[in-house]
Amino acid sequence: MKKNLIILKKGAWLRIYTLLMLMVPAALFGQVKITGTITDASDGTPLPGASILIQGTTTGVISDANGNFAIDAPATGTLIISYMGYLAETIAIEGRTKINVILTPDLTKLDEVVVIGYGTMKKSDLTGAVSSVKEEDIKSIKSSNAVEALQGKVAGVDMTRSDGRAGSDYNILIRGARSFSANNDPIYIVDGIDYGSNININPNDIASMEVLKDASATAIYGSRGASGVILITTKKGNQGKPVITFNTYYGYTTPLGELPMGNADYYLQMTRDIYRTTHPADWETPDEDIPVETLLFPEEIEGYNNGTDFDWVDEQMKDHGNQMDYYLSIAGGSEKTNYSVSLNHFREDNFIPNDNYKRYSIKTNIDSKVRKWLDLGNSTFLSYTLLNRGQGINYNFIPLVEPYDSLGNLIVEPNSRVPFTNMLFDQDPNFRSNENSRTGIFSSFYGQLNLLPGLSFRSTFNVNLDFQRIGDYSGNGGGLLERQSTASVTLDNNYKWTWTNVLTYDKTLGSDHHFIATAATETRYSLRERYYQEGQNLMLADFKWFAIRTGDDAFLSIIDPDEDHPYPYVKETMVSFIGRLHYGYKGKYLATLTGRYDGASQLVEKWDFFPSVSVAWKISEEDFMKGIDPVSNLKLRVGYGQTGNSSVKPYQSMGSTTDYQMYYQFGVTETTMKGYRTGQLSTIPRWESTTALNLGLDFGLFRNRISGSVELYSVHTYDILQEVTLPPTSAVGTVLENIGETKGKGVEITLNTININTSDFKWSTGLTFARSTEEITYLAGGVTQDVANKWFVGEPLNVFYDWKKTGIWQTEEAEEATKFGAVPGDIKLQNTVATSFTINDSDRVVLGTPRPKWTGGLNSTMNYKNIDFSFFIYARVGNMIMDVVDGMWSPDGRENSVDRNYWTPNNPTSEYPRVNPGLTRSGWSKATTLQYTDGSFVKVKDITLGYTIPQSITGRVAVSALRIYVSAKNYLVFGKYFSKGRYDPESIDMTKSSADDIVGDSNVGFPAAKMLVVGANVTF
Repeated sequence: MKKNLIILKKGAWLRIYTLLMLMVPAALFGQVKITGTITDASDGTPLPGASILIQGTTTGVISDANGNFAIDAPATGTLIISYMGYLAETIAIEGRTKINVILTPDLTKLDEVVVIGYGTMKKSDLTGAVSSVKEEDIKSIKSSNAVEALQGKVAGVDMTRSDGRAGSDYNILIRGARSFSANNDPIYIVDGIDYGSNININPNDIASMEVLKDASATAIYGSRGASGVILITTKKGNQGKPVITFNTYYGYTTPLGELPMGNADYYLQMTRDIYRTTHPADWETPDEDIPVETLLFPEEIEGYNNGTDFDWVDEQMKDHGNQMDYYLSIAGGSEKTNYSVSLNHFREDNFIPNDNYKRYSIKTNIDSKVRKWLDLGNSTFLSYTLLNRGQGINYNFIPLVEPYDSLGNLIVEPNSRVPFTNMLFDQDPNFRSNENSRTGIFSSFYGQLNLLPGLSFRSTFNVNLDFQRIGDYSGNGGGLLERQSTASVTLDNNYKWTWTNVLTYDKTLGSDHHFIATAATETRYSLRERYYQEGQNLMLADFKWFAIRTGDDAFLSIIDPDEDHPYPYVKETMVSFIGRLHYGYKGKYLATLTGRYDGASQLVEKWDFFPSVSVAWKISEEDFMKGIDPVSNLKLRVGYGQTGNSSVKPYQSMGSTTDYQMYYQFGVTETTMKGYRTGQLSTIPRWESTTALNLGLDFGLFRNRISGSVELYSVHTYDILQEVTLPPTSAVGTVLENIGETKGKGVEITLNTININTSDFKWSTGLTFARSTEEITYLAGGVTQDVANKWFVGEPLNVFYDWKKTGIWQTEEAEEATKFGAVPGDIKLQNTVATSFTINDSDRVVLGTPRPKWTGGLNSTMNYKNIDFSFFIYARVGNMIMDVVDGMWSPDGRENSVDRNYWTPNNPTSEYPRVNPGLTRSGWSKATTLQYTDGSFVKVKDITLGYTIPQSITGRVAVSALRIYVSAKNYLVFGKYFSKGRYDPESIDMTKSSADDIVGDSNVGFPAAKMLVVGANVTF
């Protein structure tokens, strides 16, 4: 009976349980399909691209263009919703199938974390001058160099592309130049490690760039921070399902601008006028009455009779060039381990033949929380680049002759007037080639101990290897050309490692006191080996630099003739001790103290200390600001510090000897013997040092719909290395001493606005402006000028120093012109000294500087539903450049010239002087006075129109997001220089140490490009 009762009870229990299951919603115990919309709390605007993640899993989705989402999730689970610039929300599902989420915007982004060097800090707590460029601005650029993203986006950064060659670099100055001969370039720190100057990282791999500008921010980099620091943070994986990204674009490039080269009619008229110069009676003779046989050479006469008007410039360029980029990445992670892997292929083929750049790269990153107290990770970047240098455009040949014979073969010397070898031979890689292959490995391993709440210790070891081979070949075409086949090869290997240890303690005491203390050590090691080999008259010329030993006079040298790298073996080490203390009181009074103690192997006095201090006051947090609603953020910053410039090269402080040929006379026999003499005296040089004061104001108005900053700064650089002249009785002529001084000051303005922000239409703009001045304040010996180096007290470090053209001597001024040894039609020069009628070196003056008076940028972005439109304008105003195009004018007619309005008795212009058969292009010393011109320009750098395909369509093929776009790069340029008929005025190298170096030959030989682009961004 009891047994049956037990069975009955079990059966009853089962029936009751089954009944309950039918009564309770099944959704609570299984999967539910949740739909909803993500919106902005301030105005209800839908948020596309928000992340919706199931907590504790890697499963997630992103919201579509209208903020809608759908996800299958456990009924008892939790959703984590996040969106950049908004506070994340954690929401329990509780069996619901409809969940709308409202995210609170952080319009000020004051809690945004920025990288500051050996750590991070909330943007709201910064006390120094730090500017940031974020992911969207970086990955939108179409360039071989990601640093281009800084141009016009960061106030105080003056940058131009060096020339139009494929893969060319950018010249960058942060707040002006400081040193006479040392490097004025900033240092590049990638993920906390010095990367070097070869920034070959794909923009899609970069999460952010920070620019440290004032001494209070850069002092933590000590002896290397005087010229500014650019911090690059690469992307990492995030918790969630794997996200696959594929970005690609194709660009169609053509020259930016066009030179007005003289055509056949112009050249013929020029030869007539040259003839009249030596036959003055013929100035009134009609053109048709001067026989061409008296003007032209045989090949030119034949071309004239055949109606030849050959465009040599166009023949040396392809119809177009192209630029392509393919980027594929996968990133994801779990609660303990995040990862990312990316592959990239970039290719740039110039419209100049055989000028191209290829890059292949792989980047991996993994971060793992092995234990609660231990984090481990690795980031590795592998790259291979291949750079082929074309020979550039040659403008010598006249349009009356052609490069080909009747059979289509190249003519070796097309014109007997000037027996130049046909430049088209050098556009054939079998005759001329220059190749640079480069392999790089940049890998960092770290371990972090989380010792106590707020206390962590992180140790990072980085290996940076760079292997470069530069091959150069010039062939003779199997004897076709009258020159020997020559080849050379340079092997340049660099081995570097860096070991960094950082101890960080972040502690808040009560509600008023916040401390962040950082202590670090860093050891850097660098070894460079450089080998050079060359040979002539190669037996196996087809093998180029791989067959050097088959030639005559082949030799191997461990010393490269390159004066910038005179040593075949260079080793450097540096040990640094770093400290920083940041303190905040009540979240509105902030102070930061920084110090770095550097010890370097190349110094005799090994150690130097670089301190800084900065304070900030959040005025908007004060009680008296509570009722001022329009002001949402107001912070005043003041910083002062000292930084250094790594100006002392390895072994520069050591004395040296140099070989010397000595001649002896024994009777009637003269004997030559090789000896040695003092080459360089030993010295005790120090780092060049810079002290800087910075005053900054950060502001935000109307809930930060308008925000920005204003910076005022002053810098003083002293102990600048300069060659000091020694007495003639010394063994050497000069010695290197720390003696020069310079100063600079400027103002920088950054303004960001959210103009319109509705559910359908958004419009934002960003504006930057910077104005700076620099001057030399002291030179060796207290002199006011060093003419040989073009250094003048009171003037910028780089100036143009030459005679000043005031016009052209006219016929009615013949008597006055005779006093100066000139005739009508010659250049009239300023008689600066005015003590004689002789124009000499003492009449030269400072004409201008390649430094701009101001730079600025305007970036505007508009979004209407799924359509996006943006444009970017960059301006560089008030700088002088050397117009090499005018220097190409040939007054003797032996070479072709640009079409210019030159002087004749019948055309008394003041623009260009008379033609003169006695003046060659290269032998005319006063020709440079024609070349100085205003280099100001305003350029529309980019115009982009994009469309994001609705997710309702892309979701059918498992695509989370798909955007297609077209853009035009560098298509509009405004400025005096460009309007005269020129190439891009930006591509003038403004970092050289003297104006003589800034001749811009590569600007003419390798014109910059404008580009039409079509591309796509796909996310799976």
